[in-house]
Amino acid sequence: MSSNQVTASAGSSTRAPLTVWGRILLIFLFVNGLGAVVGGIGVMNGIMPFPEVWLEGTPFHSYFLPGLILCVVVGSAHLAAAFVVLLSCSATARIAALCAGLILTGWMIAELKLIGFQAPIQVWFVGVGLVEVALSFTKLRHS
Repeated sequence: MSSNQVTASAGSSTRAPLTVWGRILLIFLFVNGLGAVVGGIGVMNGIMPFPEVWLEGTPFHSYFLPGLILCVVVGSAHLAAAFVVLLSCSATARIAALCAGLILTGWMIAELKLIGFQAPIQVWFVGVGLVEVALSFTKLRHS
C-alpha cells in the first residue's frame, strides 16, 4: 500500500468538522449541561436557596428532588448529547441534541406550571431549549 493510499484510507475514517451551527449547538449543550449539574447540586445542598413558598401546591416538600432531577436528568442529557455531537457524524447526534432540547424545554414548562413565573430566566431557558431543538434540525457537520 502506498503512502497516498494509507493517507486516503485514514482520512476516510475521520469525522467531518462541525458546521457553525454544529459548534453553536455543542456549546449550548455543554454549557447548559454543566450549568444544570452545578445548579442541581447547588439546589440540593441549599447553596442556591429558593423560597419554600414556591413549593406550596407542588408534589415537592423540599428542593432536594427538583435539584436532583435538574442535575441527573437535564444535566446528564445535555452532557451526553454534547459528547455524541462531538464524536458522532450520524443521525444519533441530532436525535441526542433534540432530546436534550426537549428535556430542557419540558423541564422549564413544568417548572412554570408548578411554581408559576418567578424570574425572567425561566422564559430565557424555555427559549434556549427551543433553540437547541431548532439547531438539532440543522446540518451539524460539513459533507
